Amino acid sequence: MQIAIHGFWTTKAGDVDPQKALTTPVSDSRFFYQIRHDSKKRQKVITKIFVDEQEISLVHEWLSNDGKETNFFDIPLEYRKPGEHALKFQLYAPVSEAADAGPGELLFESETFKLIYT
Repeated sequence: MQIAIHGFWTTKAGDVDPQKALTTPVSDSRFFYQIRHDSKKRQKVITKIFVDEQEISLVHEWLSNDGKETNFFDIPLEYRKPGEHALKFQLYAPVSEAADAGPGELLFESETFKLIYT
């Protein structure tokens, strides 16, 4: 399966504008991302989101058959410091079909994106 995350953005989920680098005030905590994929069947993935190599979010989501999923994450206050930060996404297959199953096999790791807080 082919998977890609081309970047992230802030403001509204529907205003899709993936950026590899984004400058924003420290008051911005919510960000959006879109998974692009070629899955032809509905399947669950678990997305881990990292800021400066620290896991800040774990999102359970379903890949539909339209090839794109838009989701969001919040950056906790302790990570919202002025300066440049590294943002990365990892997608995993769940270890089982159970609703609360944890991450299993690593399916995809994004490039490192740049978040600059002012």
